Amino acid sequence: MFDWAEITVRAGDGGKGTVSFRHEKHVPFGGPDGGDGGKGGDVVIVADEAVSNLRAFRRKRNYKADRGRDGAGRKKHGRNGADLVLAVPPGTVVSHKSQIGDTSLIADLDRPGQRAVVAKGGRGGKGNTHFATSTNQAPQIAQQGEAGGELELILELKLIADVGLIGYPNAGKSTLLSAVSAANPKIAGYPFTTREPILGVVEVGTKSFVLAEIPGLIEDAHLGRGLGHDFLRHVERTRVLIHLVDGSSASPAADMAQVNTELSLFDSALGRKPQLVAVNKIDLPQVEAKLAEITASFKDVGTHVFFVSAASGRGLPGLMAEAMKLLQSVPAAEAGIRVPRKIFHPPPKSAPPGVHKEGDIFVVTAPVLERVITRPDEDTSRLPGELRLQLARMGVTKALERAGIKPGDRVRCGNFEWEWP
Repeated sequence: MFDWAEITVRAGDGGKGTVSFRHEKHVPFGGPDGGDGGKGGDVVIVADEAVSNLRAFRRKRNYKADRGRDGAGRKKHGRNGADLVLAVPPGTVVSHKSQIGDTSLIADLDRPGQRAVVAKGGRGGKGNTHFATSTNQAPQIAQQGEAGGELELILELKLIADVGLIGYPNAGKSTLLSAVSAANPKIAGYPFTTREPILGVVEVGTKSFVLAEIPGLIEDAHLGRGLGHDFLRHVERTRVLIHLVDGSSASPAADMAQVNTELSLFDSALGRKPQLVAVNKIDLPQVEAKLAEITASFKDVGTHVFFVSAASGRGLPGLMAEAMKLLQSVPAAEAGIRVPRKIFHPPPKSAPPGVHKEGDIFVVTAPVLERVITRPDEDTSRLPGELRLQLARMGVTKALERAGIKPGDRVRCGNFEWEWP
């Protein structure tokens, strides 16, 4: 099962604005008519029932949305770039790769049709119509489009099941699942026979629930030993746990305590989930002979246990009925992983322009102006003059003067460098 993937996504860049002027017969003062560039496409992740795993994201790891098209004359706006939509199975959690903790979560797509915009396309650049003023009626500048957002993401598929079946390897989980549902897991007499979580539907009277076998839990599973991290994530969405213990073990109660410790160390919320404990393999003579001893050991730790035989079916109907009863008592809102409340954050304002010195050059930091471009066939010697008009409007000229600039000093803003008059 492919239930984890690491991908890189990049939204589309915005298109360029255009430097253009009207050229019409009998219109002597046509003025600027350069159109704006189109917005870059977003990267959107959507939960789709037609997708069952994350296999495709293991084969291809880099994704990029379309860029916006450039503007054109006659105030023609460039076409927006198409969004890139990535389909994932319901139950997929999307998070940042570079962050840890609750703040790294981007989206929990636990229902079909849910969508999340994970990278926003860059805004298109402005055409020269936006730079016309009463004193500069023929602006020769426009803007580059903004770069699209780029992120490294982790996709994790966490199965959506009502009840999770946990326990040490070879406790008989696969046998139990096949006995109470139509699931057909691989069954063999060696540890880690099951290499992926298996789902089955259990019917109890006229009702039913989804049971997931969660394999791979051993000591230090919370540290990733065995297949711990690969499977522990699937326990998070379950509402109730059935803890199956091997009755032939030297200490069934100690086995139960160890697995519960691994759950709590992985996520403290897992250790608090409602849990039924069942001792398996009571059909074996050596287990039947020490039932009283096993009962006493669990009583000492305050745990009520069910005695079952997955192989013969003994005790399973009662266990499943109790699981259904417990499931109905647990509010649905408690299921699934904890997701931070969505909070509206207004888009950040552009950082104010700044001035600093690099050697003998005064460097102006102004993202809006750093994107300034001109026509390829235009003499760029006029550009600094127009750029200075924009700097004056934004208060950068005064900042340069406060920084001690003198005539003849060099100034740089973005890709342009000129001599201060």
